[in-house]
Amino acid sequence: MDYSSSSDSSDEELFDIFNVENGRNFRIRNDPFEEYSESEFRDRFRFTKDTVNYLAEIIRRDIEPTTLRNRSLSVAEQLLITLRFYATGSFQILIGDDLKVHKST
Repeated sequence: MDYSSSSDSSDEELFDIFNVENGRNFRIRNDPFEEYSESEFRDRFRFTKDTVNYLAEIIRRDIEPTTLRNRSLSVAEQLLITLRFYATGSFQILIGDDLKVHKST
């Protein structure tokens, strides 16, 4: 993925247009695999990136979204939210703020 500033601004513009036209508000989610170094990732989730990818493959069949409707969470995102909770004991709203996921998700 290209995370250059011009790409970010054009993505944000598209989301702004979509949100205005549909009256809905979608958050642009962070990708912790891209955002954090290996050390920062391990500090936050208590596992390496490779281990999280391995675990995601093991549980994929059981928790994979059956729809793409409403930008459902990927297996990796669901796993990272769970690991973040276990690593920190934080409440849903705090984890949601950190990972840009609404608590109702």
